[in-house]
Amino acid sequence: MIKIISRKSDLAIIQACLVGDAIKDRKSDMAIEYLYKDTRGDIDLTTPLSQLPEIGVFTSDLRESLINEEADIAVHSWKDLPINLTKGTKIIGTLPRADMRDIIFFKKKNLDKIEKNKTLNLLTSSPRREYNLNTFLKNALPYEIEKISFDNIRGNIPTRLDKYFLGDADGIVLAKAALDRLLNNNTDLSKDIRKILDSSNWLIPPLSENPCAPAQGAIAIEVKDGRDDIINLIREINDIETFESVQIERNILSSYGGGCHQKIGVSYEKRDFGDVLTLKGITDDNISLNQRKIEREEESNNNWCNIDLNKIYPYDLKNYNFFSRNNLKDHIEEISSLRNKNILASRANVLDGKVKIDSSNILWSSGVKTWFQLVKKGYWVNGSFDSLGENEENLKFISNNDWVKLTHKDSLDFFINDRLFTYRLTKNKITEDLSKKTHFYWMSGSAFEYAIEQFPIILEKFHSCGPGNTYEIIKKNVTEDRIKIFLNYEDWKDEITNGKS
Repeated sequence: MIKIISRKSDLAIIQACLVGDAIKDRKSDMAIEYLYKDTRGDIDLTTPLSQLPEIGVFTSDLRESLINEEADIAVHSWKDLPINLTKGTKIIGTLPRADMRDIIFFKKKNLDKIEKNKTLNLLTSSPRREYNLNTFLKNALPYEIEKISFDNIRGNIPTRLDKYFLGDADGIVLAKAALDRLLNNNTDLSKDIRKILDSSNWLIPPLSENPCAPAQGAIAIEVKDGRDDIINLIREINDIETFESVQIERNILSSYGGGCHQKIGVSYEKRDFGDVLTLKGITDDNISLNQRKIEREEESNNNWCNIDLNKIYPYDLKNYNFFSRNNLKDHIEEISSLRNKNILASRANVLDGKVKIDSSNILWSSGVKTWFQLVKKGYWVNGSFDSLGENEENLKFISNNDWVKLTHKDSLDFFINDRLFTYRLTKNKITEDLSKKTHFYWMSGSAFEYAIEQFPIILEKFHSCGPGNTYEIIKKNVTEDRIKIFLNYEDWKDEITNGKS
């Protein structure tokens, strides 16, 4: 018999059961008993989280149950744990991480007021969210916003949603992982959440603009020191990648003082091409943080460093003009007729501001730049692939819609097969002699294919791009040792030239 203890909230109970199910998958004959307990953080629902003592107000009472051996395992939302843990217990494992991002709901009935007054009032108890969203939302909504105010809110997810739904605030910010876990349970609560979704517009801020609280979306499994039987069992179900990512995020926050009062977000995303670290916020010493980079293993070769500026292409983006883009007129009616689809805008020019998107659809952008351009045309954008490629699972539990991609006539299908063509590419003359260049950055697979058609010798050179479809095209033509992924053109140019640009 194993006793698992958690808080009494709906979310905590679900998370405890997820751990229990993972154990049962390994030890089918294991008997499991669940215990639930109110913590000091559950009882005090008035004090803002950032003002509560940094002693684990949601976790210390559960920890005491481990110390007293009333329970064998304590299950927490990992972000609730204090950065510096006290002796006597250890976090031994975690399950695969859920979505790291936040989600924001906006009352549909308040949208006219928001647009008219140019103000927005959001519910959140997080200084991190207040700091990072204050800038992002002024660029991410199809309205001019001059002022955003944030009101403190406490309680479990159902309580917060009730306060949002019944109160005067325009919107609320929540952790998407919490919402996903509640929606994945076919209960009356999940149905109530669906009703609130239907009455709201929503968007999911990308991690590049709003990195998460350390460990957001991860479950922590805590065990008393010396319980080797339990420790060995939990290590069998531990997801190592999630565990490592969370430790990195918590160590980074700890270096700035730690605690939920911090206005700092940090996300560590493990990817096939490298690990993406995003750090954004402001420290207690008023030092601004704004970093997003790929963490790579040290390289022994010098093919990607100290490159002469005359050998790179493009030297600046003004020279990157392979195509003219001509809009196709017959797409307008097709897009306007779309219903219950997830629509991916590959570029901002796929929509001209005149084409209407039905409210039953979800509009997604390839990157943040495209998002900001689309909202200037009056479109509500729900989220973005954050320039990491369209093979990401972004809308799990929120939408089961089929995807359709708005793109150009000659585009290839990769992860999204259903496409609507809104423009055609016309080749411009390549005026620069690319055969004299050694290192290239490609914004699209179409540009790469056109270039190698004119200058096949460059296949022997070195090529870079962002993750996604462009990489898929390049790697069909170039050996892996001659391809390197970067998050953007600016990072590429700075790294390979050692900052000479």
